[in-house]
Amino acid sequence: MGYPYVAAPYGFKPYNLVGGRVYSGSTRMFPIQSAYGTQLSYGDIVAMSATSTSLGNIIQTSMTTATTSAVAGTLGIFQGCEYTTTGGPIFGKNRYQFWAASTAAQDAVAYVVDDPQALFRVAVIAQPSGGISNTSQTVGYVNPYYVGTNMFAVTGTAGSSTTGDSAMGVSGNIPTTAGTGTGARLTTSAPFRVVQVIPDTAITFTAVASTAGSSTTVTTVNAASTYGPTLPGASAALGIIPGMQLISTASTSTGANVSNLITVVSVSGSTLTVNTAITLAASTTITLVGYPEVVVGWNFGYHAYLNATGA
Repeated sequence: MGYPYVAAPYGFKPYNLVGGRVYSGSTRMFPIQSAYGTQLSYGDIVAMSATSTSLGNIIQTSMTTATTSAVAGTLGIFQGCEYTTTGGPIFGKNRYQFWAASTAAQDAVAYVVDDPQALFRVAVIAQPSGGISNTSQTVGYVNPYYVGTNMFAVTGTAGSSTTGDSAMGVSGNIPTTAGTGTGARLTTSAPFRVVQVIPDTAITFTAVASTAGSSTTVTTVNAASTYGPTLPGASAALGIIPGMQLISTASTSTGANVSNLITVVSVSGSTLTVNTAITLAASTTITLVGYPEVVVGWNFGYHAYLNATGA
């Protein structure tokens, strides 16, 4: 992850605990079966194996963006591993950022953040309007309007074999029109709940816009980034994607103040559709803010410790 710009998903990073309690850094150790053939990357969701030949061992999650029901055995977030090496250059038990697929090690153990009340900082992944993708890697944008909504886990891209970092993230609903972005709030079941947005990496745009009276349709004249690079996956003409907040402080504007959380839900050329009707006079300067990172927690029943079904 580049600071302050989020270029790509990076997995789940422990942030704190429910209620704002401090995360102490604690993990639990679980065995990894020797020669397990899938890379486990730092920040990946992991689970307990239900396969008869590897019961009791850690595996990568089977959750996808299609997962709306709990997956038995889901334990938490992978934070590295340790095992004894036999080929040097450092002999004995060593610690590693990730588990390389098919590593032969009889004593390998994973460090897992298994607290079901842990909260995680994670990148939002934009989705194409044609259907939700488990392999999308395009960073998306949300705003405080999405706090309290649910998010899917995007798990279909392997982590880096160079850095060992995960490529997992979260995403909400698909946008309603062509392009990519974050659609309306997701109220149906999904593994994660958004508890806050991260302001540190927010990107801000300005534009000149208007509405025809009180309307959910906003016509823009131009848009330019005032902080950070052009948004990945954005409209070529505007640099705006669904999920961003629209703000206007002009005295001739109605309903588009900071606290109203007016949200772009679709983009078509120079026309934006927002979630609630607003009034903007001609040539009104608007600000558009997108947050590429959120803090999420497990929804009840999705973590194995809060699910009566065993692995």
